Parts: sequence; structure tokens; C-alpha cells
Amino acid sequence: MNTVEDLNRTGYRFEPSEYFSAGWKLLSKHFGPLVGMTLLFLIIGIVISSIPVVSSFSNLISLILTAGYYIFLFNSRSNKNDAKDFFGGFKFAVDIVLHRLVLLLFLLPFILLLFLVGFPFLELFQVITQAITPEEFGAIIAAEIGENFGVFFLCVFLVALAGLYLEISYLFTLPLIVTGKMKFWEAMETSRKIVGQRFFSYFFSLLILGIILVIGVVVTCGLGVLIALPVYSCVVFCAYESIFKPHDDLGLSELDEFGNAPSDVNSESEL
Repeated sequence: MNTVEDLNRTGYRFEPSEYFSAGWKLLSKHFGPLVGMTLLFLIIGIVISSIPVVSSFSNLISLILTAGYYIFLFNSRSNKNDAKDFFGGFKFAVDIVLHRLVLLLFLLPFILLLFLVGFPFLELFQVITQAITPEEFGAIIAAEIGENFGVFFLCVFLVALAGLYLEISYLFTLPLIVTGKMKFWEAMETSRKIVGQRFFSYFFSLLILGIILVIGVVVTCGLGVLIALPVYSCVVFCAYESIFKPHDDLGLSELDEFGNAPSDVNSESEL
């Protein structure tokens, strides 16, 4: 597997069109299990969101389930994939959760700035002490935003920009944790350093991919989400695999475009 030092020394090619194509082929090969598990994950998400206390952790649980895509796709390259791989992210739950908490900590200063600029703390205290009603408090917030719209919009923009930067910079953190067997901080730093070499290439590539997937979801009246979610994971995995070559440590460096070893080109994954 390529390390940061290897990639800094030799550099790497970034070919988004190849990743898009390879990702689609990977989805086509494992269409049934990927789409089927996506449907199951969506149902699980709906159920979790309806449970009062557990719903607070729905985003973290969804992230852990998402990690299962990468485990399944990684194992598919050696024809050892299985349906249980989709739930393999729970083995790495601690590092995945810590990774997300660190991202929230990075965003915290921007969120605090947003509150400090236009949030009526005095009126909030009055609501708590029942000096004013929640309806009056809502009207005060709306008025504050209206009076300081420019500043408020700038703060919201900064929060969104920071969130976008973090999501792109740490794009490969999940696959590095679950297939590269890295701890959360090492995985985050590795992803940040590699993506940082071509940040704007990643930005525009993900923007194009996102637009295509959103159009597909809208055109299909929402059903396209069953394709969009696994397609995104497949494309990210193909980029990760091309850059980091995680199978080299397993003696599987020579793989065809569908991920089969040359001696087993016609074999199929068994689920």
C-alpha cells in the first residue's frame, strides 16, 4: 500500500473520468448486493430516526454502515466479499466516530461565530425564564437576521465553506480506516495530505459527480437514490484504490478493470 511518503516522492495521477467509469463498472458487477443493501440501510435509517433517543445517533450509524460499502468492495477484489461485509464497519466504530467528532470540533469555531454574530442570547434567557413566549422569540430571531442579513449570510457561507473543505479533504478517511487498518487520526492526516495535493481537482470532480447524481435522483422521483449512494461509494473506492493501491500488500497488485486477479478473470463473487 502506498504511503504518504511514497506519494509525495513519486506523485500520483488523478484521473476522475477513469474513476467514474471504473466505479460504474464496479456497481454493475455487484448491482444486486449494493442496491439491495442500500435499500436496507435506508429502511434502517428511517426506523432509527423514529426512535426518540437513538435518533440522535442516526448520522453516526449511517456513517458506520457506509463504511461497509468499502469493506465489501475491497474484499470483492479478491473474490472474498460477502453480505456481512456491509456491516463490517461496526468493527471500526470507535475510529469512525472519533473521526466524525474531530470534524465537528474543526467546525465548532465557525458555528460559534455564526451564533455570536446574530443570536439574541438575552432574549433566549427571557424565553427560559418565560418572560417572553417562544413565538415572540422566533419573531426576534427573524428580525435580527433581517437587520444583519449581510453579516449573517457571510457567517453561514463560511460555515458551509469550512464544511465543504473538511468533507473533501477527508474523503479517503473511511476506506483508510476500514481497509488500510489505520487509526482515525492517521487516516485523516493521510487523506488530507493526499487530497491537498490536488484539492481543486477533487472539488470539481465531486461537484460534477454530485450534479449528475442529483439529476438522476430528481428524474427518477427519488428512486435514483438507490443507485446514487452506491455509485458514489464505488467511485470514491476506485479513486482510493488507484492512488493508494491497498491490495499490493496482499499480492494482488495486478488486477483487471473489474478487480479480478488475472488467473481468475471469469470467477464471480459469491454472496
